[in-house]
Amino acid sequence: MVWGRSLKRMLLAMVLLLATVACAEAEESIFIAVVGGTSFGAPDRFGQGLAELEREFTVETVAGTSPVIYQMRYDGVPFYYIRMYGHEVRSVGQPEYIGLIRTFAALYDLGVTHVLSGASSGGINPEYDYGDIVILSDFMEWETQRPANILQYTGIQRPGYFANFEVPFSPSLSALLVDEARKRMDGYDGRLYETGVFAQHSPLRFESPAEVRAMAMLGAELTSMYQATCAIYARQLGMRYASISSIGNPAVGVRPFTFADMQSAVQRIAALAVPVVLDVIARIPTEAMEPEPSSTGERFTGSYVDPDAED
Repeated sequence: MVWGRSLKRMLLAMVLLLATVACAEAEESIFIAVVGGTSFGAPDRFGQGLAELEREFTVETVAGTSPVIYQMRYDGVPFYYIRMYGHEVRSVGQPEYIGLIRTFAALYDLGVTHVLSGASSGGINPEYDYGDIVILSDFMEWETQRPANILQYTGIQRPGYFANFEVPFSPSLSALLVDEARKRMDGYDGRLYETGVFAQHSPLRFESPAEVRAMAMLGAELTSMYQATCAIYARQLGMRYASISSIGNPAVGVRPFTFADMQSAVQRIAALAVPVVLDVIARIPTEAMEPEPSSTGERFTGSYVDPDAED
């Protein structure tokens, strides 16, 4: 009888322990995301052989069903991955930005606070060459087709936060990207630029030589289609954001290039950029958790015209 009672207690303790472990796993906080861009090569092979894929799911956002969200894990750290700015959710006739809106709305709903991305770009700076890595430090954005404010477009409310862009990209995440990229430059066919000014013109087309010359006169060093929008939406939603961008081709008018040139460069870039991002993810929980108001928004009270207002 005594042995029977002891066995029951042991079994009950084991059940409670397993239930506690399962509950803890269910409540695990996932606050890091990768928004896939062309720096990472083939969208369906991100992290292949390096990170574990744990599940795939979608969420309903105020802007509609999200793209597929891939929950992954690297070196014990969980994160979300979304392919190519969420383009898969776009239907015929919908605006090209709908996937991007739903991507960031979903990440906001999931509680994401740290976002990494990167795009192969056209090198405006004539010193840039195929395969060069650029950690973005500033941006300029001229396109007018996408919503400029994701909060206004979706109706998400974030009262009391000031999304200033004096520091356009997250210092903590950018520093980690620089550090991890430095470790891999030996033997890599390309150079690392630890800062870079990104310009974004009209989406889904190449710029003209005159547009590129104009951007160069204003201080732009590389150009592509999404990184400025991503930085803006992340900041408006209170997420710190950083980008490992790269040179997939000279910008139009800088030097001639072919599609084959671009394809070759992107494969080399991805082989470096993906491990860099994964190792940054592994370091975030211990090295990028201090408050960063320059990236996530300054708290304020009152309104712009009435400091004593309650809203």
